[in-house]
Amino acid sequence: MRRSPPRRSGNIWRSRGRSSRSTCVPESEEATPMAPNGSAAPASGASGGAEQDRIIDIHCHLAVAACEPLLAAHRQPAYEPYLYFMNQSSRDHNATMIPSISAQLHDPEARIGPMDAMGVDVQGLATFVSQYGYWLPTAVAVESARIQNEKLAQAVEDFGGRFAAVGATVPLQDVDAAIAEMDRAVDELGFKGLQIGGTVDGHNLDEPRFRPFWQAAAAKGVPVILHPNGYEESHRLDEYFFVNCIGNPLETTVAVHRMVFSGLFEELPDLRLVLLHGGGYVPFYAARADHTWEVRPETRTRIPDRPPSHYFKRLYYDTMVFQPQYVRHLIEVVGSDRVMMGTDFPFDMGEADPVGLIDRVEGLTEPERVAIKGSNAARLFNL
Repeated sequence: MRRSPPRRSGNIWRSRGRSSRSTCVPESEEATPMAPNGSAAPASGASGGAEQDRIIDIHCHLAVAACEPLLAAHRQPAYEPYLYFMNQSSRDHNATMIPSISAQLHDPEARIGPMDAMGVDVQGLATFVSQYGYWLPTAVAVESARIQNEKLAQAVEDFGGRFAAVGATVPLQDVDAAIAEMDRAVDELGFKGLQIGGTVDGHNLDEPRFRPFWQAAAAKGVPVILHPNGYEESHRLDEYFFVNCIGNPLETTVAVHRMVFSGLFEELPDLRLVLLHGGGYVPFYAARADHTWEVRPETRTRIPDRPPSHYFKRLYYDTMVFQPQYVRHLIEVVGSDRVMMGTDFPFDMGEADPVGLIDRVEGLTEPERVAIKGSNAARLFNL
């Protein structure tokens, strides 16, 4: 059953950095390390530091023009909340903003200068959320995913360590096809992770139909990045660019709460999930979720023994919260070993000074800053 569509975020920023192919290894004591999958040795980048001090941006998008004809042949406005719930004023702005970043959005070479200017050594490439295509017929979705993943893998190969393939797209409308493309992306193309939306054509990620996908990702040790594409059923968000400003973090919050309360992480303790935009409202309202779990018996049917915050602390988060005090709070809630630098490159809703943001966070040790800027990501994604 189709609900309102997820839209793509209207963000446009720049970043500099380099990246390498790899698979992911979590750094937490609770996670089971996975075997390396042929990661490439990184070249020196903007920071010029040692390999362990690389500055790694895990939240970047690369659009692939070659798959657009496949998407355009089937796309309808109602399929993408980000577009469907956007008023004309925001559409008009995007009509000039998107073309202004087109080179950086589509061309890996055009990203190198901005990456260097931001001090980024490695940029983790992931699919562009408008190209998820969860509403496509399965055969077309598989073709689109293959085209996108091959383009991202080629960028990694062409630029000597400045890019890493951390966010392969998979056709989740067909779980068997999604698992097959995950295996191909990781085993043949060298991807270190996947990126998916907060819903799949109106279906929640905790639904039983997706359990085999989650089981396969956990068994393979592949981190999954959750990046929303707007919030469904959200006409209240259609003005003031709320579809992105509020909608993206809200979509993440709803999706993750459903996954936690449904018992998904209890069932799959080795599942590695990365939440962008600082995890939405998850780390900032974790105490409310715990209180609900304590006083409402219906919330404990799938997680009877441990509160939601136990599972929130097992997830990973980026620093895309714009102010150092919010990064500080995020660290206090989940721990510095669970936080990684992210920019949302190349969109206007992204972070223009990611290194400076981390440097301005009070109370961090130097090893913690180094970890958040890069080594946490290197460990999780095996870069």
